[in-house]
Amino acid sequence: MSTSFLSASDQSWYENAVGTWFETFKKQIVVHKEPIKNILQNTTNQLLGYEENSNIVDYTYTPRNEIFDAVIKYNPTDNLEENAEIKIKFIDQLVQIYVKQDAKNYINTDRTEKITFDEKTFNIQSTSIPKHYQNATYYIYYLKETR
Repeated sequence: MSTSFLSASDQSWYENAVGTWFETFKKQIVVHKEPIKNILQNTTNQLLGYEENSNIVDYTYTPRNEIFDAVIKYNPTDNLEENAEIKIKFIDQLVQIYVKQDAKNYINTDRTEKITFDEKTFNIQSTSIPKHYQNATYYIYYLKETR
């Protein structure tokens, strides 16, 4: 039999507080997946005098993306990337996003090309890291801004 340091009402209060934190600070992110490649064939007759097939294959791409809620945390690090030509140092900034189960499932299936929010584009730098708050679970991803 397991015992807890927190009473059932304390656990419920804590879970509600974490839920309120997520709802208060959430922003929308767009998760972009690899697009679907559609093949279109033009059915034209073979050109006389040429042995090659004149059927031209065209490709179209159907974008795939979904919008999810996430809490975004910017974490500047001490690693500075120097650009000698213009004498500027850029902060190597990692960003954490906290997402729920549905966003985690979408990010982890197929190939995620990028995640966009705050008018910036980011690439995933980590796998999902579960963070448990009693019975509520959020998943953390580390992202790096693309340039």
